[in-house]
Amino acid sequence: MIETERLIISPINEMDYEDICDYGCDEETGEYMIHWPKTREEIREFIKDRISSMSLENPIWYEFVMRLKETSKVIGNISLIIKGSEAEIGWISNKKYWNNGYMSEAVNAVIKNAFDNLSICKIVATCTDKNIGSYRVMEKCNMKKLSLEKNKKAIRKQIEVTYDKLTYVIDKSLI
Repeated sequence: MIETERLIISPINEMDYEDICDYGCDEETGEYMIHWPKTREEIREFIKDRISSMSLENPIWYEFVMRLKETSKVIGNISLIIKGSEAEIGWISNKKYWNNGYMSEAVNAVIKNAFDNLSICKIVATCTDKNIGSYRVMEKCNMKKLSLEKNKKAIRKQIEVTYDKLTYVIDKSLI
């Protein structure tokens, strides 16, 4: 568990299901994402799979929820996927809580925790150049823009999409 001024960040669990469905099924929230939104059943499977992956001796995928201290409501989740000494971080949050600094607060805490406790040296994050909120979070977390990949192709909801992919990075040695 990680605690910040306004949030409790902890591993995802089955009790988080309804709160995650509040934002995880929402089209607007997942508009610029490849793997979101999800159906309620996909969210149930996602939670089950993440719990299972975190129970391994050496997890390579951590899934955290960010919970408001005041109400215990889950307002977002953060993925940290480990690849050797590097990790990729990603997030989604309830749009009712956008523009309050919650995601920057949570991402900063997860990055610090990864550098301090998981032998991670570098963390990358990606998003489409249209996802202003996400790349603003990256910048507020002292991540630096590494690249802009034009016309990146991906499969979203079984349909090929093309987008301009931003990649940001933060290196442990530079903080």
